[in-house]
Amino acid sequence: MAKPLNEEGYRDRLKVRLLQVAETVLATEGLPAVQARRIAQDAACSVGTIYNIFGDIDGLILAANERTLHDLGRVLQASARRAAGRDLKTRLMALAIAYLDFATVNKLRWRAVFEHRLPDNRELPEGYANDRRALLALIGFQLESTIADPEARSDAAHALFSAVHGIVLLSLDAKLGPFEPATCERQIRFVVEHVVQGLTS
Repeated sequence: MAKPLNEEGYRDRLKVRLLQVAETVLATEGLPAVQARRIAQDAACSVGTIYNIFGDIDGLILAANERTLHDLGRVLQASARRAAGRDLKTRLMALAIAYLDFATVNKLRWRAVFEHRLPDNRELPEGYANDRRALLALIGFQLESTIADPEARSDAAHALFSAVHGIVLLSLDAKLGPFEPATCERQIRFVVEHVVQGLTS
C-alpha cells in the first residue's frame, strides 16, 4: 500500500527522489525528455505525486533548474574570489571563462535553464528570480568602481552577460562551425577586452 504524502518524512524523500531523477534526465537527455510520465516511472511513483509535490511538471523543472543555478553560482563565486584584487579585465575574464567551463561540462542542464518557458500567465517564483539576479549581480559588482550609476551598471552587466552567453551558446551548438574551446575563449576575450578598454579609456 502506498504511503500517504503527508506522512512525516515521506513527502520530503519523494521530493528529493523526483528532483534527482529530473536532474539525471536533464543532464543526459535534455529538457524535452523531462515528461511527467517518464519522471514518475523512473522515480517509481504516480504522475499525480509530481503534481501534489511540485504543482505540475513546470514546477519540477523549475526546481531542477534552480539547483543548476545554485551550482553555477557556486562556480562563479569561487572564480570571483580567486580573482579578487586583480584588474577589471582579469576579474571579468575569470567569470566569463568559468561560465564557459560550466556550460561545457553541464551542457544539457545549463541549456535547460534558458530553454524552459513558463506559460505566459505564470510568473517565476521569487526565489528563482532572485537566484538569476544574484548571478548578474556578480558581474555588476566587478563594475562598481567603473560605472557609478546603478541603472547603467545593471545594463552593462546584462549586456556583457548576453554577449558572453551568446558566444558560448553558438559555439557549443556549433552554429558557426565546429566547437573549438580555444576559439570560443578567444572570442570571449575579444569582447571582454574591448568592453574594459571602453570603460577605462
